[in-house]
Amino acid sequence: MLNPCKEREPRVIDNALIQKCIDLQYPEGEVGRLLRLEGIPMEEVEQISFDYLYILKIDHLWVLKSLVKLSLNNNFIEKIENLETLVHLKELDLSFNKIKKIENLDNLIKLEKLSFYENLIETVENMDKQKNLTVFSIGKNRIYEKSNVNYFRRFPALTSLNMADNPCTEDEIFRLYVAAFLPNLFYYEYKMIKPEERERGTAIFEDSLKVLLRAEEEEKVKRDAIEKEISDAEMHSKMFVEHLNSGKLFEEMYRNDDEGKALLEIGEEVTELYEHYQEQFKEHCEQIFKVGEKHFAIRQTEIESFERSVERAKKENQEESIKHMEEFMSTKESIFQGVKECKLQLHHDAIAEDVFEVQIDEFRISFQESMHKTWKNLMRLEVTLFEQIEEVNQTYGQIMGEMINTFIEEVQGIFTNIRAIEVTFSENLSDAAVRYMTAININPDEELPESLEDILYDRDTLTNAMAATHDSHMQAIDGREDVLVHRARGWLDNMLTDMTKHEIKRNRYKILEINHFLDIQREEFEDLTTDSIDLPEDDYYGF
Repeated sequence: MLNPCKEREPRVIDNALIQKCIDLQYPEGEVGRLLRLEGIPMEEVEQISFDYLYILKIDHLWVLKSLVKLSLNNNFIEKIENLETLVHLKELDLSFNKIKKIENLDNLIKLEKLSFYENLIETVENMDKQKNLTVFSIGKNRIYEKSNVNYFRRFPALTSLNMADNPCTEDEIFRLYVAAFLPNLFYYEYKMIKPEERERGTAIFEDSLKVLLRAEEEEKVKRDAIEKEISDAEMHSKMFVEHLNSGKLFEEMYRNDDEGKALLEIGEEVTELYEHYQEQFKEHCEQIFKVGEKHFAIRQTEIESFERSVERAKKENQEESIKHMEEFMSTKESIFQGVKECKLQLHHDAIAEDVFEVQIDEFRISFQESMHKTWKNLMRLEVTLFEQIEEVNQTYGQIMGEMINTFIEEVQGIFTNIRAIEVTFSENLSDAAVRYMTAININPDEELPESLEDILYDRDTLTNAMAATHDSHMQAIDGREDVLVHRARGWLDNMLTDMTKHEIKRNRYKILEINHFLDIQREEFEDLTTDSIDLPEDDYYGF
């Protein structure tokens, strides 16, 4: 017998509790008993309730991989956690708990209904990913600022909201505020928002709405710019030339080059050299970027052509496979009809049992021959398709390999030119620095920038400084070239490897599918020939 006191102790969700709650979902009576015997695997459970179970901590729910609806109301839960694996969840009820903060919901992008009624939440936050949210309840919490309503403007699908019994709702025109600031909302506190409420609220809060709309527009411009930058970076990354259409590589050369930055203070001559060097450097980087764009377009055209070719071969193969299967199914229908007629004749004593056995054996032989013929045809088609795709993949790999090599060679030529520009700049800078140092020695009264004192101490220190800045620049250039080449070759290797693995997997699955299909047909034939005859109801009663 259960101990009532023990049952009321705070607990953590574990496998035993999960199984108990699954068992409670079975219906009463014989149907429930039979379902319990069969059991439901935890990974197939789609809804479950842990209400009124004195739960203190959410845990172990990762075993419920298919969960769509989860209820955890009326417990002692203080923190939203361990829900990230429930990616199929559409309904979540956390009402009547002790939650202080909305958090850890980013993975639950399919959520449609969410309730935090009667908790300890002060701010609506951390729900940006819930774009499918349609019903949300956060009544009876500790929300003081009515501006929290504005957060719901980011949910285009939200139709029903409840914030009743929060401190911010004590204002008698709070409902009008909601009506004005959430123009897409249909229901507030489960009552339809009337057009006159919307109009009145909009008039009352006209100025605040204008300020909010301006702020949202500014924020949208910033957000769009960031999203475009991210999108462009992703696209340029696929070209292997990200950031080479800007001055980022040039800036990286000087980021940790203290000697190089100091030498720029020598004077007007070096400033002119530097600006010319920077202009040439960026022009060559842009050339690399354009080469990346050009070759990416060429590769994409080849990829699309390859994919169309493979899909066409698969479609033609599938159409022929379907013809063989339809032919088999037609033969099967005829054989099954013959078996049924034989069983009917046997039942009515129209044929003897030994004759029946002979006829069934003949049908069995015909069925097995038809199955074997179908198996041979389907396997032949699959082997042919596998060989075709394997050959196409090899040809495609060679073509893409040549494309990548051509791209790399063209890019490496430009990198060679960039290094030549760096060498020329380094030599010119060295000459200018020597002249400057000579002028300083001739005229010691001329003020020397503090950053140059150690570098221009003597000829050897200047030579060492020039070598250090030149080496630093060369390392940055060589490093960027290595990254580009490594990623381009890595992309090719990964693509070809994945393509081979995918085709092997497809082939194995298809073979299993063929054998499984024919196994089912064989089982159906055996069931038909061994089971008692199924007669129309009239035959059983002799009518």
